[in-house]
Amino acid sequence: FGSVSRAVAVWRGPFDRRFLAALLVSSMFRQGRPEEERDFSSADDGADVSSDDAELDVDKKQTCVGCTTCDTVLCDIKFCCEPRTCCLATCCSCCCFLLLIIGGLAYVAWTLVGLESNRKNCHDPHMTPVEFPRYSGCAGCRTGYKTNDELKACLEPCTTLEYVLDWEKQAKELGYKLVYFPSRPGPKGEPPVNISAWWLPPPPRPGVAPRDQPRVVALHGLASNNNHCGVQATCFLLRQIGYGCLTPSVRDFGLSGKSDHPTILTWGYDYHMDLLGAWDYAVTDPDGLLGGASTPSKVGLAGFSKGGLGAALAFGMERKVPGVWMDSAPFSGLSHMIDAAIRPYAGWVLTPLLAGIVTYWGKTLGGQRVDYYNAWTVLQKCTGPPRHVAVSQGWFDGDVPVSEGNQAMQLFNGVPECYIATEYTPPAYCNGYTHHQEMWEFSSDMRKVMCKFWTQTFGQTEDYCELSTLPNYQKWTPLDKLPPGTPKTYFV
Repeated sequence: FGSVSRAVAVWRGPFDRRFLAALLVSSMFRQGRPEEERDFSSADDGADVSSDDAELDVDKKQTCVGCTTCDTVLCDIKFCCEPRTCCLATCCSCCCFLLLIIGGLAYVAWTLVGLESNRKNCHDPHMTPVEFPRYSGCAGCRTGYKTNDELKACLEPCTTLEYVLDWEKQAKELGYKLVYFPSRPGPKGEPPVNISAWWLPPPPRPGVAPRDQPRVVALHGLASNNNHCGVQATCFLLRQIGYGCLTPSVRDFGLSGKSDHPTILTWGYDYHMDLLGAWDYAVTDPDGLLGGASTPSKVGLAGFSKGGLGAALAFGMERKVPGVWMDSAPFSGLSHMIDAAIRPYAGWVLTPLLAGIVTYWGKTLGGQRVDYYNAWTVLQKCTGPPRHVAVSQGWFDGDVPVSEGNQAMQLFNGVPECYIATEYTPPAYCNGYTHHQEMWEFSSDMRKVMCKFWTQTFGQTEDYCELSTLPNYQKWTPLDKLPPGTPKTYFV
């Protein structure tokens, strides 16, 4: 490695560092040569380079064949004058660089499909529905117990303190139950998994038996469990308008059982089977805990974010479900989410390549449990009679591309023999958050939209919701004024 000691003398910055790898390779090639074939600048029996050698005159620089002008020290070790070594070093450098890039993209893929990296933001699954309104980290508030003054401060400017106090009061008065049931079998015949869920019963309606009150099964999103801000807040509003909620945690999350892939987060593979197991339970009420067996026409589905993808797949596969509410759903799956995340930085030229590599590794590391089912394909295989679908997504959603909701509405509106579509697209922006925030910021508007959608789905009149008796928590209106910090729109 005498060549390396000479290389250190010309180590001058990032541009020159690429020579080090080449010098290492060169030294290895040269170690096997006879001593007389080695052409070192110091011929004094292998003596080290003197300080005089390090101060070579600039005029002694020479141009080597097939190389750029280089220092005498470099030329003395024949680095520049050996094209074979140059080519080998360049190839090795390029290969190492490509391997680093591929390894980095594989690591990114693992963060997307590794279960532990996607459980960091989960609320405590033991937190009860009574505790959740005050302890949750929703609407910009910190997780943990908060006094009324702290709640009022952190909820501003999205909503009011009364919102959370009424939510807390409702949970205490109407109660809740923790229930368990089996999922449906997996797509490859995997055995059912034991699924946990909160049952949140509705307020009684005069002349309506509990078993006849419609139920909505609501699925949480990514990196969460059934103690999910979107799910629990929406169920608060649904209970106000007369509907019960069953909120399951998918396998490997919350209090639900373990799957046969306990380290893998799947996309479009088996979580919708957990939702369908919850739907079966809400319909049949085998344990007699929900007020009695209902009928399929009285039990709908809802999903938030990644849970919206699960709801779309479950709805497409189970034709008896009368309606589904999909909030900010990534219908195209993980591959499109990867593309959307990379494109702003890599542009249209590199994005397909980089996104393709990440998607490949995601599917490989995930055991081919990523984008196993395609929601668009499942939803297009439809027959009448038409069923009700609702697509909800905020204008400024920064987590899921708004194009996902737009594409879904194009599909649903384009197949009227299969779907009766409702769209709700509020300009939601709550303390910097833009992903399914309308249940906080536009609670009264959302209640009206949900009332209209679900009463149509269940064959009821809107009087069932008793909207005129409900308090108003909404401080903002889309066409009048919006909270400070809200991005500029072409309306306001």
